[in-house]
Amino acid sequence: MSLCHSESDCPEPQIIPRPEHSISRAQIDVEALKVLYRLHHQGYQAYLVGGSVRDLLLGKKPKDFDIVTDAHPGTIRRLFRNSRIIGRRFRLVQVFFRGGKVVEVSTFRRRSEFDAAAEMLAPNNTFGTPIEDARRRDLTINGLFYNIADFSVVDYVGGLEDLRLGRIRVIGPPEVRLRRDPVRMVRVIRHAARTGFTIDPAVWAEIQAQRHLIRVCAPARVRDELIKDFRSGAARAFVEMMIDSGLLAAIFTAWEPELNPESPDGRTRQKLLEFFHQVDKLTKAGYALSEAFFWAVLFTQFLEGCPSPAEAIDYRAWVQEKVLELLSNMEFPRSRRDEVCLILAIEQSLKQSLERGTRIPPKLKRRSCYFEAWLLYQLKRAPADAAVAELLPTKTELRAPAKRPPRKRRRRRSARPSVHKKTDSPTRT
Repeated sequence: MSLCHSESDCPEPQIIPRPEHSISRAQIDVEALKVLYRLHHQGYQAYLVGGSVRDLLLGKKPKDFDIVTDAHPGTIRRLFRNSRIIGRRFRLVQVFFRGGKVVEVSTFRRRSEFDAAAEMLAPNNTFGTPIEDARRRDLTINGLFYNIADFSVVDYVGGLEDLRLGRIRVIGPPEVRLRRDPVRMVRVIRHAARTGFTIDPAVWAEIQAQRHLIRVCAPARVRDELIKDFRSGAARAFVEMMIDSGLLAAIFTAWEPELNPESPDGRTRQKLLEFFHQVDKLTKAGYALSEAFFWAVLFTQFLEGCPSPAEAIDYRAWVQEKVLELLSNMEFPRSRRDEVCLILAIEQSLKQSLERGTRIPPKLKRRSCYFEAWLLYQLKRAPADAAVAELLPTKTELRAPAKRPPRKRRRRRSARPSVHKKTDSPTRT
């Protein structure tokens, strides 16, 4: 599908009236409906857009509801006193409600005039039409609109057909769209992992051909995209496709020989899939795990294949060195990196204590990341069909002995001065 350069170049949208689709206003958050109706009653177009429409059509509950309109940010800000304008590259409005709920409202955007010639992500801070806004998005299934005016679903990009076929497809020529923003390759895999859909063969071929371009993206942006998927509950499927496409090896270049999809030794791939299968169980069970834990799960297999020192002090320094090697081309906060190293080091100490049959040092149990280090130890050894309860430490294993209060040292008394006998006072004559 080629991108249109003007509205006259674009075919008429497919409009699905309310009786022919499954979206009901009862499924939409009250706060989002308030924003939609206020914009509509003030004479502006107001659509639900993106992932919320996709999830509603798939029968899922959206995490949030994004709204798009033809009202400009300043106008939206005046309509909603409980709002603020954010963003530099593109300004949007956040509308705040009680209970901490936030509804984001953006103005229809069009492609920048530099977009056609840009090799990478171009600046885009101009307003446009609904057609242009739909076609600037990454995937067809994310380019659907729900119109509050008549409760219809509006499709400019063929997203409804792809939802029906279970297919992930990029809007426009994949060789162009993926080159302009290589992070779209990660998003393609993300949605395939979460929905179970099949990636369009042309898109998959371009991901494999252009995987090296992920290295020119902002490292912090790539890191944030990865952690979203490690926490998604579909991390196993995501990691599997990241390895098979070569994207994970392109991101972690120090690990490229082991992660290369053409490598004859598939042990690293198999172990990582087993680990993240267990991680998905914990996520779906509702356990709030730290970001450092997910990185520790990813890195632990890399450490397994390297000769390591036996002493605990030397091991932690060695872990820090290896993690730095892995993160050589990724922006990572030092505090977060230290947390990852600590989890990996404590897991190794646990392994040594349990294999020797010795008591786990009390100081380890007092560490804030002890629980996650135990989970890492367990998921590396648990069978694939292990229940979540089998991964968790018992109360005895988790409980740290109480610290003894410091012993009060008695103060040594100095030698008492000699006591003189009391003499009788002289009598007055």
